[in-house]
Amino acid sequence: MAVVLITALVGAALVTTPAHAASHATAAAASADSSKGVVAPIPTLSWHPCFGGDLQCTRADVPLDYDDPTGETTSIFMSMQPATDPAHRIGTLFVNPGGPGGPSSQVVQYFAGLFGPKVAQRFDIVGIDPRGIGRSTQVRCRSSQPMPRFPRNWVPLNLAQAKPLIRFNSWIADACAEESNAILDHMTTADTARDMDLIRQAVGDPKLSYYGISYGTYLGATYAAMFPDDVRAVILDGVLDPVAWSTGRGGLGEVFPFSTRLRSGVGAWDALVSAFNECDRVGAARCRLAGSAADKWRRIVNRLKQGPVPVDNGKIYYSDVIGGTLGALYSRDSYRFLMREIAALYQVLFGPDRTGADKRGLIASFRRMADSRPWPYANSIRLGSMHGAKARPANPPFEGVACSDSVNPTDPTAWVHAGAVADRQGPWFGRVWTWASGPCATWPASKDDAYMGPWRTTTSAPLMIVGNFHDPATPISGARIANTLFEGSHLLSLNTWGHGAIGQSACVTVRMQRYLVHGVLPPSGMVCQPDKQLFPIKH
Repeated sequence: MAVVLITALVGAALVTTPAHAASHATAAAASADSSKGVVAPIPTLSWHPCFGGDLQCTRADVPLDYDDPTGETTSIFMSMQPATDPAHRIGTLFVNPGGPGGPSSQVVQYFAGLFGPKVAQRFDIVGIDPRGIGRSTQVRCRSSQPMPRFPRNWVPLNLAQAKPLIRFNSWIADACAEESNAILDHMTTADTARDMDLIRQAVGDPKLSYYGISYGTYLGATYAAMFPDDVRAVILDGVLDPVAWSTGRGGLGEVFPFSTRLRSGVGAWDALVSAFNECDRVGAARCRLAGSAADKWRRIVNRLKQGPVPVDNGKIYYSDVIGGTLGALYSRDSYRFLMREIAALYQVLFGPDRTGADKRGLIASFRRMADSRPWPYANSIRLGSMHGAKARPANPPFEGVACSDSVNPTDPTAWVHAGAVADRQGPWFGRVWTWASGPCATWPASKDDAYMGPWRTTTSAPLMIVGNFHDPATPISGARIANTLFEGSHLLSLNTWGHGAIGQSACVTVRMQRYLVHGVLPPSGMVCQPDKQLFPIKH
């Protein structure tokens, strides 16, 4: 679901087509007849320098509805970092950073750096902004009704607290029902997988090479299940359980929303509690909260559940602390800072000299941590800042994809019960993840193009599946389930914290390089160790 940190890029004007790109168009024409994938007109890609540096960009017109492949089209934007050793180029590596809602065109250089020169030399690395998102044709909705206020306490503990959030979520769905552009009914992950397959043909690759993290693993799994004969090398990193995302098991999709079924709350709970244990182990010199860290946290959240607390000439709410903590858990490098802020809040609430405790900046600090990761509710929080405007949401990219992909309850109050169940399974964070899908209760878009399984698949080349032991968004259970669904896939685990494994361990990087370049998988069940400790010794 949530994506990795995206390196900002600055746009530049498009200019002439390089010879390197022209060769791709020739290859595409040669391969079109032999493709076993999507059957639709193959776009001609005219790459142009963009964003500065070595990046190139292009647009492709693809079918709006693949049921009518020669009918109306929609525009897809993508960027590419060309292989630095074109004489030994293997092909194209497609990447997706997650979301849904992450514009892949902005992370190409970031991923190229994480994979290292052994991959960057041999592959053109391409990021496609999924349909409806980024610089592709964006989904747009408009309401004639003023936007309701986004609730200040947006992690509701009961129905009374949930009513303002239900009203806000319903406004988003109603806006898209009232007025939207055509892409709304064609934003499923399956549509994006079809786009990627068409672009694969356009660049001349006989089979797909792909890396996806977080929601990008659902896109990769969907592609592998829909086009199993067209897989060359697919890495799923920080894996979402595809059955849980799409339908759930045993009819539970009608009772629990997909964002509960994924058990992300359990992942976040495990990440935090295990970090508390590590904090206590290393001591206060390396972790400010050390000394019964988990007990201090429980006192904080139990107090905030009773109501907000005055700090910073304002009030800090339960939602501020839960949302900020979840945001910080995404990056291993944020854990020391998170423990320091929790310790500061504990002193404000329970310290022996509470009147002299430093209360400055606590609200802003936790809000910054919540905003530091583009997790699902960030879009709703930004929309909420537009309260009262008779304007459309800028766009609902997360809902546009996820609600169309998945089976969910149709009664908005079902999220109250589901959140309570999720919070018992993954304390503090179950409700946060559950309510991320709130607009799906009345989402108006069509699910006709969605892929709902079957997921158990044998692919033309085995998948590489990677999971962290303490991932706050995609618990290791998702990787283990995917490993059972895709025949011959190999599971590589990383014993660390944070969302996704890429860039955290030389052990993981080397195995990804070997797989992408040579097709050599790590031993299934292999466990790697991180390059850094969670709370390293200060120098």
